[in-house]
Amino acid sequence: MLIELKVTNFRSIREEQTFSLVAGNADKELASCIIDRELPGLSGVRFLKGAAIYGANASGKSNVIEAIRFVTSFVQRSATKIQPGDPTGAEPFKLDRDSASKPSEFEITFVTENDRFVFGFSVTPTRVIEEYLVAYPKGAPQRWYHRTFNAEKKVYEWAKPSTAFKQDKSLQDKTRENSLFLSVGPQFNHAQLTQVFNWFKKSVRFIHLSADAMLHPGFTAELVAKPSHHDRIINLLRSADIGVADAQIQEKEISVEELKQSVPPSFLARLEKDGPIQARKSVEISLTHKAEGMEPVALDFNNEESAGTRRFFSLIGPWTDILDNGHTVFVDEIETSLHPVLVTELLKLLLCSKNNPKGAQVVFTTHNPILLDGTLVRRDQVWFTEKSPVGATHLYPLTDYQPRKDEALAKGYLAGRYGAIPFMPEGLKL
Repeated sequence: MLIELKVTNFRSIREEQTFSLVAGNADKELASCIIDRELPGLSGVRFLKGAAIYGANASGKSNVIEAIRFVTSFVQRSATKIQPGDPTGAEPFKLDRDSASKPSEFEITFVTENDRFVFGFSVTPTRVIEEYLVAYPKGAPQRWYHRTFNAEKKVYEWAKPSTAFKQDKSLQDKTRENSLFLSVGPQFNHAQLTQVFNWFKKSVRFIHLSADAMLHPGFTAELVAKPSHHDRIINLLRSADIGVADAQIQEKEISVEELKQSVPPSFLARLEKDGPIQARKSVEISLTHKAEGMEPVALDFNNEESAGTRRFFSLIGPWTDILDNGHTVFVDEIETSLHPVLVTELLKLLLCSKNNPKGAQVVFTTHNPILLDGTLVRRDQVWFTEKSPVGATHLYPLTDYQPRKDEALAKGYLAGRYGAIPFMPEGLKL
């Protein structure tokens, strides 16, 4: 479960910005959107099952999600995929010289296996400058590790850890300047670090729904083929009012020649980097449609179904997996190719306690004001991004404006009452 994220000097984010999924105690609305979880040291604190981030184009709302994506990727890959001397992938704010030469900073507070952690690091494009992990198993902080790069001596200095942490100096020596200690430890079976690492590896998910994203239908197809999941997926398809009555899945082997002819050259080049291309299995999907007075007709998924139907089918597999496992998911541009009513219903599945007993969370970016519905999201679940005159992102919650209980949020947003909309006083000009 995500509690809070702090980001400084990353992409369009210059000054520190804080995103929180802590619920406001004053707001008593929509109890289904709340996670009641007793954590040592946080008595009476409740958490949210998700949040929406609104903002004008290029205001930086996607960069909030990209910050979490970078943290997650760096944790998972820095010890195994990043080679000595490789860049870290950090992207500092580039619109002023001072920021471009400073490290990017990240801090994330989360819960895994009922333990709360605060993990943070600062990193330049070439090296990690600082990294720390604090645990709160009984409410009081335990410093598990803290390393800082001493630029004068060109060495890392390690603070004395809590007695509760199993220190292994040999792992410290194995941690390169462009990798995280949190990435290295699990490679050598350090149990405490593996617990934290696994939250990033197994519990955090990303779904990109922008027009240029390729959300693959394969995972949903796998679930359709499983008796334990078949009925749930078919029920979702039938209830979505897209005319689908059933789905058929067939496996087909693709020869090397067919593969070379069917994939883009850029993707083919990536495959060839991993060695000789092998024949692969492919899944053929056909969705059955039934009209009144007609026999059922199966349509080819790739060539005869609409973009919206393909997108919805591809999404519902991961969506049910998120619910089943209590994942924290980040979705960029959630409304792409999907009707807002359909998006609303998908969000209700995740925000409803009955369907979400494991406390899955969803954080999504959107432009759609229809989702600013007081029956769908609470006021403390709405966030905005706005660009400053120097091009830096400002992230802030709707609650800063203290909207009334009965306030028409969509109308207020479109009227510019909360900011975060394009400012074009004279309209577009040719």
